[in-house]
Amino acid sequence: MCETSDGSDFSVVIPGCINPALAVLLLLTLGCGLVSVLLHRKRRTAAGEPG
Repeated sequence: MCETSDGSDFSVVIPGCINPALAVLLLLTLGCGLVSVLLHRKRRTAAGEPG
């Protein structure tokens, strides 16, 4: 139950698919970040730049 500032209350229903969807989005974000870092490193070493 959630209560408003005037004292009335109401129930809130959060769908069960929200948490798994957020977990999938987090994994996709981390995967894209990792691929980006790896491609950046590969490009820098191919260009002969140090580091």
